[in-house]
Amino acid sequence: MPSAVWSPELKANTVGTVRYCVIGTGFAGTCALWHLVRELTVPGRLSPLSRSAITIATVERGRVNGPGYPYAKDNAQLGHRCNNEASTMGIHGNDFVDWLAESKPWLVADHPELILETHPGIEPTDWKPEDGEFYPRALFGLYLEHRFQDAVKIARDHGIEVRQYTGHEAFDGRTTEDGFSVLLRDLGTGREFSLDGLDRVLLSTGHWQSAENDALAEHAGYVSAPYPPGRLRSVVAGRVRSRRTPGARPRIYVQGMGPSGIDAIMTLCDEGEFTYTADGHVASYRPAPSGGGEEPPHIVVGSRSGFFPPVRGPLTGHELSHLTPDALAGIRREHRGQLRIEPILDLLDKDLRRATDGALGWHDVENPRFSSAREKLENDLRDSRHGNPVYTLVLKARRMCFYRELEPGDKVVYDRLFDTHFIRTAVPMPTANAEKLIALMDAGVLSTVKHGYAEPPVSVHEDGGFVIAYETADGRRSSVRADCVVRAKTQDFSLERHPSALVRNLLRRGEIVHHEESGYVTGGLALDPHGTYRVTRRVGSLSGPSPHLSSYGAPVRFWQNEHNYARAFVKAAEQVAADWADAATKIPQRTTVPDDSGLIIT
Repeated sequence: MPSAVWSPELKANTVGTVRYCVIGTGFAGTCALWHLVRELTVPGRLSPLSRSAITIATVERGRVNGPGYPYAKDNAQLGHRCNNEASTMGIHGNDFVDWLAESKPWLVADHPELILETHPGIEPTDWKPEDGEFYPRALFGLYLEHRFQDAVKIARDHGIEVRQYTGHEAFDGRTTEDGFSVLLRDLGTGREFSLDGLDRVLLSTGHWQSAENDALAEHAGYVSAPYPPGRLRSVVAGRVRSRRTPGARPRIYVQGMGPSGIDAIMTLCDEGEFTYTADGHVASYRPAPSGGGEEPPHIVVGSRSGFFPPVRGPLTGHELSHLTPDALAGIRREHRGQLRIEPILDLLDKDLRRATDGALGWHDVENPRFSSAREKLENDLRDSRHGNPVYTLVLKARRMCFYRELEPGDKVVYDRLFDTHFIRTAVPMPTANAEKLIALMDAGVLSTVKHGYAEPPVSVHEDGGFVIAYETADGRRSSVRADCVVRAKTQDFSLERHPSALVRNLLRRGEIVHHEESGYVTGGLALDPHGTYRVTRRVGSLSGPSPHLSSYGAPVRFWQNEHNYARAFVKAAEQVAADWADAATKIPQRTTVPDDSGLIIT
């Protein structure tokens, strides 16, 4: 239990007022704020008097609201791309592309490098935003920052008070007689205080990566996450200097071949230079020259499968004809209302074979027919020009959200064996990243390994270096030495190991609970099973939906298994905003005056 006193910044709630709080103002929090403000300012929904009785508090550890951790200036360098097309990333409709067009004059003037990263060689003034482009994450961060402040301005223009607590950490929370209370700490001064009487609170804390129970966490040269990139470069450079021996080429191992692993590679190669063809494709990579003439570090990247995500092209017109809602209903009838993973994969296999004239099936998703990651990248680049039926059908199967209805034992199997294949196939990479990876391989800077599932891939050698175990092309076990290890694999879903004291304290208090089925703790927090985004809380021996707390996105275990990125966030934000706005419609129509703290009293 924190030793801080619950000294209120927002005092106990007053009859006739409504208070909202958004904890974490990255994409999820910004999207929620924007849709909440839109709901509250719809003409005729609320009277001016009731709007003046609304307070919205936002809490963010970073210095700026909007970008959150993934898109913040310090965490997203120029070569880090979004892994979804621009048209799918707006907080409503095609808003990101619309904002790019509206903001073009000042982007060209102040941030031409963000334009040239995706359109090398053009004159920035000739740039036209493209729906299908994968823009730099830093550019998307600017969009979120502007849309957050747009929402704040609209709210204030309608008489709604907005309090922004940037550089603050929420580290405890509890239900009280007057609503919900959240304890904050100013990260600059250490001052602690509470926001009391909150009617609705959103937990939008984003992804997490725990170092707890990580056997490598205390070893020099181990980097637990590829962000911020400045720290990654600093740790690796210091480690390489300390271990360099004459004639020896340093080696860096990146664990994980998904989007974060690709970001780590781009960070480590940032000082070199990519060259481009006349039509804007990557032609080659030139490592940065070293003062002593040493070779550039050798980067090895690996995963269980040994393959990168696919290069996304246009979706094909193929539809699922075997794996259909009716087929899922049939599986439920045969298995007491639950789904089983084996018949689902059998049906998906039939759809894949139908779409490829029998050439490819589910086995080829689990074990792609390529001798190397490079061969698959080259094949994906060719397929991306016309669309990939395998990618299309696996993505559509994932969007059927079958995971939540799997029998608990099958959830264990899915999490251990199959989730990696769905994620690797459904989560794409930009064409430019695939071209860069091939250029790095051609330059002798990058190579890949496959670990398989047999044993932990990384161990520590007696000399303090690392040993990376992998499978050779003929299935034998081998190993390679590395000076540094960069962890870039999936997040840890254990709430007990969450780095946020808020999450751990809410769990201890019963304000949130694990999602658990028949003894299997899937990880992440549980939501109201009736389909809302209210979290499940525990009071004594009873559990039920929280009257105050909502959440969606990374803290929810099912999210990664079932949801596309931005579209699912928008849908959840719309539903949360509608739920929250209902509380404001119940404000009594009465005269209100502010007290000396700026809050509304009756």
